[in-house]
Amino acid sequence: MSRTDALHLGGLLLAAVLLILTIFLPYWSITLHAPQYPKGLTIDAFVNEMRGDVSEVDGLNHYIGMMKLENAARIERTISRIAIPAIAVLAVLSFWVKSRLRWLLTLPIIIYPIVFGLDLFAWLYYAGHSLDPKAALSSSISEFTPTILGTGIIGQFSTEATFRIGFYLAVLAAIIVLAVTIRGRSHDDSTT
Repeated sequence: MSRTDALHLGGLLLAAVLLILTIFLPYWSITLHAPQYPKGLTIDAFVNEMRGDVSEVDGLNHYIGMMKLENAARIERTISRIAIPAIAVLAVLSFWVKSRLRWLLTLPIIIYPIVFGLDLFAWLYYAGHSLDPKAALSSSISEFTPTILGTGIIGQFSTEATFRIGFYLAVLAAIIVLAVTIRGRSHDDSTT
């Protein structure tokens, strides 16, 4: 195995390990601040669960008619522990493919962070635009989209939302795979 091939395979393996590691790390979080919650209420979103002040936030959301957090992204959360390792394995298998099929094997890991971000935004939009009109405080709040990144306002709450280490490691894995695949392709072209 040439040095270039070893670096290519090493990069793919590193990216696969990083992506699999993200299963155990938070991808996104939001903290709600209000006078009655001086420390704030924080929700951490992992690929398969929500952690933090989930029951407290669900209790508050009930008053404005927002869905329970456990009802969001059920399919995504269910398949994530299988899909993420599968995406990682496909990326590693691409090392042994010397055709355009390599791009098809690496595409899932490359676009995964984008898909996650779009899916998160879609669920935030849906949650804020599907309010129950019969909820106790439904007349006090208009439809809204919770902030995906940065600060925002929801009723009397200010919010701070940020991507977390799991998401950034998925982005790093995507960049590594993209770089080694481009490099591997140019190496293949120069040796033929």
